[in-house]
Amino acid sequence: MRIEAEPGFLLHSTPYRDTSLLVDLYTANHGRVRCVARGFRKPNKQGINRSIFPYTEHHFSWQGRGELKTLTKADGIQAPVFLKQECLFTGLYINELFYRLLQEQDIHQYLYQQYQRFMAVLCAAQPDEVRLRQLEMTLLEELGYGLVLDCEGQTGTALIPSKFYQYIPEQGLVMSANQREAVPGSYSGADLMSIAAGEFSQGSAQTTAKQLLRSVINFYLGGRQLHSRELYRQHLQSQSSV
Repeated sequence: MRIEAEPGFLLHSTPYRDTSLLVDLYTANHGRVRCVARGFRKPNKQGINRSIFPYTEHHFSWQGRGELKTLTKADGIQAPVFLKQECLFTGLYINELFYRLLQEQDIHQYLYQQYQRFMAVLCAAQPDEVRLRQLEMTLLEELGYGLVLDCEGQTGTALIPSKFYQYIPEQGLVMSANQREAVPGSYSGADLMSIAAGEFSQGSAQTTAKQLLRSVINFYLGGRQLHSRELYRQHLQSQSSV
């Protein structure tokens, strides 16, 4: 099977043998595709380096019938962008998250569009935590792990803004046994209702969204650690010691 000029992004790459790469691509119409990019680590016969840049949309061509395809061409649709500071760590995180959670050749065209738009914002040096939370929620929704945050999971009872709730993956929200104060892993009904309505740009709802999504994502990662989180933690430590 031969695919020509498929829009996509580079999610992950590792050196392969002396001159090649193993690459995981996120594409519009074929989902996540793994390829061997032979000779992409050295100039071709014309002396031209063939490079694939993350965060930059390309047209990819590949061939092969097995799980591991052979990448034959990678043409950048736009000039490469080199992210810096917060944008870089956000880009590393999103690419690693998609690489870890997306199944190979599982097609999600709407998710691709949202990823594409998020990268455009990131490349414009405009890190936006609300957009990041929205993309995380879209990823979970497209994978079949969508969060129901406007009612209790088992009973369908509407949330009470003044009450605290816990989220149990694959079961949903349950009212917390401790209603006197917020404890780790519990969230206010008011914040959850705001998130469900897409209104969490400010205040405690944004903090709740970050904590809740991290907990749920960790569950579906199944114990696998995200290296991008550790890099960001080390970055913050180095900044605080300056």
